Amino acid sequence: MPETKILSIPVPPAMEVFIHERIATQGFHTVSEYVRALIRADQQRAAREQLEAKLLEAVERGDYREVTPEFWQRLRNAIDRGIHVQGES
Repeated sequence: MPETKILSIPVPPAMEVFIHERIATQGFHTVSEYVRALIRADQQRAAREQLEAKLLEAVERGDYREVTPEFWQRLRNAIDRGIHVQGES
């Protein structure tokens, strides 16, 4: 298991109240659990932004192809088989 670091951050009282309200209403058990969920969501958002930027770059370069339902099915089949399909990257 990776080493876990403990972080400590000061927050104003109003923010502390908000945090505890969110914990109570969103099903979290601890502040740590809530903060980790926020960080995971931010990581996902950053990954989505990076993917969108790469897709936009490809479109601007004209480096794209039409994606058909057949393409998606071949890709799903390849993923299910754990292989790379020729012509699909």
